[in-house]
Amino acid sequence: MKYKCLIIDDEAQARKLIAAYISKIPELELVNSCKNALEGQAIMSENEIDILFLDVNMPELSGIDFLKISKKIPPTIFITAYSEYALNGYELDVVDYLLKPVEFPRFYKAVLKAFERIGKHKQIVSENKEINKNKYIFVKADKEIIKLNILEIQYIEGMREYVRIYTEKRKILTLQSLSRFIEILPENLFFRVHKSFIVNIQTIDNIMGNTIYIKNNEIPISRGNKKEFIEKINKDELF
Repeated sequence: MKYKCLIIDDEAQARKLIAAYISKIPELELVNSCKNALEGQAIMSENEIDILFLDVNMPELSGIDFLKISKKIPPTIFITAYSEYALNGYELDVVDYLLKPVEFPRFYKAVLKAFERIGKHKQIVSENKEINKNKYIFVKADKEIIKLNILEIQYIEGMREYVRIYTEKRKILTLQSLSRFIEILPENLFFRVHKSFIVNIQTIDNIMGNTIYIKNNEIPISRGNKKEFIEKINKDELF
């Protein structure tokens, strides 16, 4: 199996080096290489990308901003000359963070981490597809694993490396990312309305402006997600 890769970096020499490294690893296939995030977005909309090699400091749209506004992103490896961006990479759940000039052994180590991430993701999706037939997921919280009926979930809040799941009766804090939940929860019921929030559409009481109300809780809707969200809740099949 080949893992399809995309390079986004405004430095031609850096793109050439990463492309050369990719060619050395039999499991990798370079789909394309581009000089800015806008070009990268167009390529990702037409191709299934398994691993993204992304520069941070680019004109027009930085790698960090690109990840924040993208609804669906593959496992990402940051490649940059600036070590101060490491915290941003951690918060955005990137696979690894490589400092330029990148040497091959360090690059290969990052790729192995991406392989591990992809493998775990496939296992989680496979397991939860079966679980979702019965409308349950299992969530690890502290020292216990909780069996949770997905219909009980009102909304989920991202808190850096943790998420908090809200139900009518309790709150569950788990070491996980929002992107993992949006991949395993039924897309006809759940929607990521904001970079920090996923909502269960059926639990919404009302919407006013850019705010969703569920019981006494207020959940913001981001500008970038509002149009798609409104279109989704207006579909007849939801009612």
